[in-house]
Amino acid sequence: MSNFINTVIAAALVNNLVFIQLVGVSSLFAYTRRFEAATELACLSFLVMFPALALAATFERFLLTPLKLGFLALLLFVVIAATLAHVLLDLVERHFPLLARRHRLAIILLSGNSAIVGAALLNIESLLTFPMLLASTFGSALGFALLLIAFAALRQRYELADVPETMKGPAIDLLCAGIAAMCFLGFAGVV
Repeated sequence: MSNFINTVIAAALVNNLVFIQLVGVSSLFAYTRRFEAATELACLSFLVMFPALALAATFERFLLTPLKLGFLALLLFVVIAATLAHVLLDLVERHFPLLARRHRLAIILLSGNSAIVGAALLNIESLLTFPMLLASTFGSALGFALLLIAFAALRQRYELADVPETMKGPAIDLLCAGIAAMCFLGFAGVV
């Protein structure tokens, strides 16, 4: 059980998709302007990312690899992500219409999110056993969602801070992201 927890923590913090693996960086800057919106999108991203990564890993390990159809992996990952994003959009529209109106485009864009496709492609190269790979995909999705929320909170703080005029906007965003990435590298010795 401790191996699963260590794998989840390692995937969420030590091998974070955005800061360490450098996939999904665009989501970090696009969806974190408002804290409430970032929290909603982090939850929606997790609800698409974890099942998509788990299904992609399952199909890749038990269908594509034995049949030597690895060249179809990227196409399969995008189809899985698009299907799950469409299902999520239907569920959100049915049960949370206001949320669907606010984030319809973002939910549609989750189907091609570079974090989902990138993590699925990184999982192909993973030498983990299948249960550990599922724990890693859970950690990756959790780390991505938590990072969106944390960066939105950080942006909210420095929006109110006394930042020099030349540093406002993308400059302070990139500076804070770089410092946060260095902080995430500090987790490498923990797990």
